[in-house]
Amino acid sequence: MFVSQKTQVMIRLFTICIALFFISCSINLKAASTDSTFKNQYTIYVNQPIGLTTKLRLTFECRFTPKTSVLFNHTLFYGLSPGQQGYVELRRYFGKKEKVEYTIYTKLGAGYSFGASGTYGVVGIGTGQKIYFDKDKRYSLYCVQGAKYCPTTNGSHDTAPNPFKGFFNVSGPGAIIDLQFNFGYRF
Repeated sequence: MFVSQKTQVMIRLFTICIALFFISCSINLKAASTDSTFKNQYTIYVNQPIGLTTKLRLTFECRFTPKTSVLFNHTLFYGLSPGQQGYVELRRYFGKKEKVEYTIYTKLGAGYSFGASGTYGVVGIGTGQKIYFDKDKRYSLYCVQGAKYCPTTNGSHDTAPNPFKGFFNVSGPGAIIDLQFNFGYRF
């Protein structure tokens, strides 16, 4: 039976996300046995609806201390710069208010461009705000402002047609200015 390339990518994406979720669960369960403050600290994020025009982003967060968390991200890009990107992000929370937590973060990962078969690295740093919508702090909007660098490691990754060359580094997967708005649900 023939399976399209898109289907294969989606199967890989789903498998990676499930594996990362179980890894983060096992890390958190080990910590939970020694300290009850680690319970119920898993959050899943998806990108906001306008972002769905160019990408699908899925992120799992596991808080292993009240102020520190690790995130596993996988993003599937389509349109002018099709490809996939994954990274691990370390986030440190500070300055907690009633409905807002402030963070600093650093990320490290890699990406792959479908059109040109090129690979690239992902390195980033920045700040963010996690805004809670409800009293129980289950639903949130995470806003990121930072900088990102995506050096080419193999091949090429800017696959946009001529009038859009450079799109990859301006507002595509390798955008230097890292702006994100993700909706989250905490388990």
